[in-house]
Amino acid sequence: MPLYKEHRWEHFHLAIWSIEAEESPDFPLTELSGSDQKRLQELKNPNRKAEFLAARAALAHILEETPQIEYSSNGAPSIPNWKGLSISHNKDYAAVMVSRHFKVGLDLEAYRPQMLQLCSRYMSKQELGALGKEPELEMLAAYWSAKEALIKVNDAPDLDLRKEIRIAPFAKGRSAVSRGLIRKGKDQEIFPLYFKMENNYCLCFTLH
Repeated sequence: MPLYKEHRWEHFHLAIWSIEAEESPDFPLTELSGSDQKRLQELKNPNRKAEFLAARAALAHILEETPQIEYSSNGAPSIPNWKGLSISHNKDYAAVMVSRHFKVGLDLEAYRPQMLQLCSRYMSKQELGALGKEPELEMLAAYWSAKEALIKVNDAPDLDLRKEIRIAPFAKGRSAVSRGLIRKGKDQEIFPLYFKMENNYCLCFTLH
């Protein structure tokens, strides 16, 4: 499971690990914390185990150590001495972002054809209208990824994707920037959104 991509900014560090199905996970299990060893044992699906280990390998690559990961009641991860940690993975990649100064939310999403049928469940009419009559699959994935990143940075899985989270229109590109609005009752807050769109996935991250 090799390092696929790495990005460093002033306040953020992102690593993307490739998950290769034909290879067995090579992350040393002895380096996992007790809680992570327990989590790994609870995973019965080999693919889920590979995703889990790839995420830990990416984090260990960034930090040059294997920290104790703690989890909120909603499952959001955190590590000592870092303000932000976010993890995302699918069957092909695991992505990890850390920051000492900001809370972060990260989501990596493959371009899945099912999104063409499901987009009305997580996008408002205005958001869909901004993409035209035949929205591109890459943009549908980007909107999904953005909303998941916003949920993660707020540790708020109960947010309604279609009604309470809105994404400002933006142009498709390998690197793109937009804004996300979370509206909960009378309260609302705006977050920056940063996109990396590759050939087979879209990645979005935000900060707070």
